[in-house]
Amino acid sequence: MFKTGHFYHFFTAAVFIGMGCYFWFLNPDMLSVKGINPAWFGGIMFLWGMFRGINAYLILRRKRESSDEN
Repeated sequence: MFKTGHFYHFFTAAVFIGMGCYFWFLNPDMLSVKGINPAWFGGIMFLWGMFRGINAYLILRRKRESSDEN
């Protein structure tokens, strides 16, 4: 099975946060034309990116703690 690490989670966090900011602040008209509320969509993507970033931090911390024990 494919196991993801902290690098993957940090990268996807940056992508989701960047896309959320892009849709929310830089180009909200792109979503408004399609009938999607850019504040909701961008906000949810930003929050998902924050969640991914927290997961990355927790994975990294767990990895460091396990290596310190050995």
